[in-house]
Amino acid sequence: MSNKSKKATGGASDANQQKLAKQRSHDSQDYSAFKVVLFYCSLIVFLPVVTFFVLKGFVLERFFTMSDVKVNIAAAVGAVAALHVSLGVYIYRAYFGGSKASKED
Repeated sequence: MSNKSKKATGGASDANQQKLAKQRSHDSQDYSAFKVVLFYCSLIVFLPVVTFFVLKGFVLERFFTMSDVKVNIAAAVGAVAALHVSLGVYIYRAYFGGSKASKED
């Protein structure tokens, strides 16, 4: 095998390594974005539900003497407030807290 053929295969290997490294970088960025979106989606879905049942079951029925209808209404208002807080945190993060990603072609 001559030196010319070794250099040709070595150059192709370097190009493949660079492509592989670039793909891993993109995959890492995609996974990071997926984790952030999954966190905020779960926060938006589960925080109001948990807030409703915690307010209804542990706070309002035990510490306040209110009727069942008033307890349900107050717990629903608390769940709506929790939803607005979680949406506000998501919007704040999307608008101000995003990383400075550079576009590469």
